[in-house]
Amino acid sequence: MSHWWQQIPKRVRLILVSVLVGSVVTYMLIVGGRSVLDDPNWDTLWLSVIGAALLTFISYRATKK
Repeated sequence: MSHWWQQIPKRVRLILVSVLVGSVVTYMLIVGGRSVLDDPNWDTLWLSVIGAALLTFISYRATKK
């Protein structure tokens, strides 16, 4: 990554990445949940769940190093 990113302490970087990924996953779950409540479509729910799981897996693999 960029040089400025490496200057940030590792603990702070992990917290920032965790907050960012958590907010994106939460946003996806809220939007998916609202759309299912408005129009009960199971495809939308599954897409939201799969997207959230994929983002969680990617963020886990990225921070595992």
